[in-house]
Amino acid sequence: MPDFPTLQSADGTMLVGYYPVQTPYGDISTEWCLQVLSWKGVDQISKKFLNRVEKTLAIRERLALGYVETGDNSDLPQLGNPFYGAC
Repeated sequence: MPDFPTLQSADGTMLVGYYPVQTPYGDISTEWCLQVLSWKGVDQISKKFLNRVEKTLAIRERLALGYVETGDNSDLPQLGNPFYGAC
């Protein structure tokens, strides 16, 4: 499993993408990721920053609910500042 997967629900209606975060200083954070939730083709319905532990738990929970991995977002860093709040 990649570090930043895209997961799809078993019925195909929900996508959850995890992305690395590029800080305003230009480096890629090793502590934070961006979680983006999409529902039935709607671009985005939720975005939030997660730390390493929260990301690991969220991915495990989704996989336990029957989500399947459909992509790898490791090479798609998103510009953000986790200390500023959600996008």
